[in-house]
Amino acid sequence: MNKQTVAPPIPLSISRIQSTIDYIEDHLSDEFGIRDLAQVADMSQWHFQRVFRATVGETVKNYIRSRRLSRAATALLGSGMNVLEIALDAGFDSNEAFTRAFRAQFATTPREFRQQKQAFGFPQMKPQICQSYLEHLHANLGLEPMIELTAAKRLVGVKADVTVPHEAFDLQQLARPVWQAFSQRLPEIEGRIDEQACLLCDIVSSSERHIRMFVLPCVEVKDFSDVPEGMITAVRPQLRNAIFSHAGSGVAWEYTMHYIFGAWLAESGQQLANAPTFCRFDPEHSPFDDSTRLEYYVALR
Repeated sequence: MNKQTVAPPIPLSISRIQSTIDYIEDHLSDEFGIRDLAQVADMSQWHFQRVFRATVGETVKNYIRSRRLSRAATALLGSGMNVLEIALDAGFDSNEAFTRAFRAQFATTPREFRQQKQAFGFPQMKPQICQSYLEHLHANLGLEPMIELTAAKRLVGVKADVTVPHEAFDLQQLARPVWQAFSQRLPEIEGRIDEQACLLCDIVSSSERHIRMFVLPCVEVKDFSDVPEGMITAVRPQLRNAIFSHAGSGVAWEYTMHYIFGAWLAESGQQLANAPTFCRFDPEHSPFDDSTRLEYYVALR
């Protein structure tokens, strides 16, 4: 008797991203945001956007727009709706905005597309995320992290609240000026545990247009007995972490994040805890320098 080969199960993180892709497909005519999708995936908004981008290869916002435009293209070919009706159904406020977005994706206008019956780049199907698809996106693998239970950390630093459009969301660019201002004040802080600096950040909320987040460059201290004016305190609780080491150009930090959330997480079987992003680094080799050395902590359940 021949034994049937059983395919290995798809990792939980990939299954959750697939569930959000299915949700998006079923609700293309509805209003929903990143908060709703993060709840479907059972992830924080911050981690959901990281995992989604690393797995699918584009931002959540761009993916949703792409799928709505693809459905609009189907409607242009197979329905009697006029262009304005299709534009409104796809979530655009005007025919002009719809035409600009449609041309950017399909290299033709909606009217020309309808007349030609077909255009380059169509149809664009909903992706099915699987292990082979993920491996296709990530050809290079990194080192395995240390899995470690870390004690609570008392932190002192300067907090900045930031609100930006989705397309302007770049953690390195947003956090750089905050770090540069804070780094000038490092000598003011008494009772430091060591010479390392830290960065704590998280997405607070997200709408269709904007992301609101905080950035907190800081250092670990023994206690809060002498906090410089204008600085705040924070405590990162005891957490189980996967600790990754990153070295090289600060620009390549994003590639490390893509590997962590797109490749390693999927294959590890680990589940993310709902905690802000945290990393430790040598102030002389910060994430914003050409030569970076840092430890990135991924909180795990």
